[in-house]
Amino acid sequence: MEHKRNRASLRESMPETAIWVDLKRKDLGPDFVNGCIKEAMAGVPGRFYAMENGHVLGTPFPATHPIAQEQRFALLTGCTFAGFIATP
Repeated sequence: MEHKRNRASLRESMPETAIWVDLKRKDLGPDFVNGCIKEAMAGVPGRFYAMENGHVLGTPFPATHPIAQEQRFALLTGCTFAGFIATP
């Protein structure tokens, strides 16, 4: 029961992220996306990272990863939403 409440709370605090993740599940497959999120939540970099209105989820991509430049841009410009996920 606690897990569902946290998930609902996350969908409320990061609604654009939730929509983006749902789209990625359709594009890349739920097993791949869920695996990336699980790994990122365990602290593995380069799998999944999202930020939305001051909330973050996952682990940032390492500075040497090609996505790192986009990630830095999102932080420096204070964008309201940015999502990054590994590619299969």
